[in-house]
Amino acid sequence: MTAMFDRRADFDLGELVYLDGAAHGPMPRRSLDAARDALDTKRDPSTLRDADYFDLPDRIRAAASTIINCRPEDIAIATGASHGISLVACGLDWAAGDHVVVPSGEFPANNLPWRDLAVRSGVEVEFVDPSALEGAIRSNTRAVAVGHVNFATGRQLDLQSIGQRCADVGALFLIDASQSVGVTPIDVQACQASVVAVAGYKWLLSPYGTGFTYVHRKWVDSFRLPTFNWATVVGADDFNKLVDLEPVQRPGAIRFDVPETAAFVHGSAMAESLEYLLEVGVEAVSAHIASLHDLLIDLLPAGFSVGSDLSTGRRSSILRLSAATDAGDVYERLYASGIKVSLREGGLRVAPGVWSAREDVEKLAVELGRAG
Repeated sequence: MTAMFDRRADFDLGELVYLDGAAHGPMPRRSLDAARDALDTKRDPSTLRDADYFDLPDRIRAAASTIINCRPEDIAIATGASHGISLVACGLDWAAGDHVVVPSGEFPANNLPWRDLAVRSGVEVEFVDPSALEGAIRSNTRAVAVGHVNFATGRQLDLQSIGQRCADVGALFLIDASQSVGVTPIDVQACQASVVAVAGYKWLLSPYGTGFTYVHRKWVDSFRLPTFNWATVVGADDFNKLVDLEPVQRPGAIRFDVPETAAFVHGSAMAESLEYLLEVGVEAVSAHIASLHDLLIDLLPAGFSVGSDLSTGRRSSILRLSAATDAGDVYERLYASGIKVSLREGGLRVAPGVWSAREDVEKLAVELGRAG
């Protein structure tokens, strides 16, 4: 339990016991302040500099690249995980006979695009049990698309093992890391990731409609541009020579930035949140959450059981609880008592974060005892 800390003062949650980071992460006070400052800039745009259109996205790139261990230019600014997943599913030149492997039980963002691809292109998309994933990869496998941490069960995959298997056959390795980046250390070099798609509104404590996509430089030229963003071409930062621009993209994944990349309210808040997480440390956040989960397991009342895999390398920031009574009724009773968790796929999803403390888990255990 020594890994626990108490950073509730960094947030503005009042008396609410918020244990739902897998759905939405609350923004720190400093990020809220940054968003308000950005709104104030729109009140008086005279303070806006030309350089702000590029400095703000690059600030996000710098923080994101530090979190996942890559170069800043390998990061594209996105609006969520669907950006990176669609970049692959809709941006590669697929051919009949190509094979794609996806774990079963994935979130729709990493499920539906592949089902759609199978219908429109004749590509063979195979959905397999996560335990059989590596065995399903074969010589004609073109891509493997996985959620690092499953949104409902909290099951965490061994990215390095899967990445090595993909490298052995030359397959693209796509990771939806929305449920891990920010709370679980991830090294895109060590796991040989090709593309990593991340939503910002969960564990990155950022606004809804934010995120980023990592693209390894080997794969950058493999994808069609989903949109042409004039701000990503060489020389776009010189607003006095815009007529002279040529359609030559800046190096790296920056070409995949969503248009209007410097969305100042969202971007300012996201930059602050990423820098806040770097100051706290992802490893420290991960250990803190594990300690809170351990405490809850120790305090878990009769009628509830853990449905997540707690083995080394498999556990994550999500703890799934099964209830002997109706989980939906328990969820409603918890919410009425000021405790917010999630109800997903018939189970209770408990997801504390950097904003959570020991007292939050103790209150949850007490209320579970009353509800059970």
